[in-house]
Amino acid sequence: MAKTNHVRIGEGLDLLNDGLQPFVERELKAHYDKKWTETVQQILNNKAHGKGKIHWDSQALLTVMWDQWNTVFRNTLGPAERSLVSELRDIRNRWAHQKAFNSDDGYRALDSIERLKPPTSTWTVIATGIPRSRQSRVWLTTERTNFSNANMM
Repeated sequence: MAKTNHVRIGEGLDLLNDGLQPFVERELKAHYDKKWTETVQQILNNKAHGKGKIHWDSQALLTVMWDQWNTVFRNTLGPAERSLVSELRDIRNRWAHQKAFNSDDGYRALDSIERLKPPTSTWTVIATGIPRSRQSRVWLTTERTNFSNANMM
């Protein structure tokens, strides 16, 4: 069975998490030194996360990047990346709340994920098996198939 846009975006968010975590930690350590974990825990505890070890999921990474933008990340990233962080926070929330993603939304989500990846990362969102040249066609076919299957039930 073909992957849905929701599954593809989930996989993209997992890749984003894997790629951003070392970058985010490095930047926080450079700015806060040994107090970086305390800073992160304060931010995440205020966002209803539990105490203790930092649980880096996409929401936590994007929240910390957003909250610490002026203090930490604007020194390394530009305004375009800040816009991507904002957009990806919305995408992640839509994904987590099981909102539907049409083909255009899905393509944009994966493109935004790939654009935000740190320059040192070697991963690519399209590594899920769909070359860019075929991606739009595959997504359109998947959406038509899913729509047809839903109408048959």
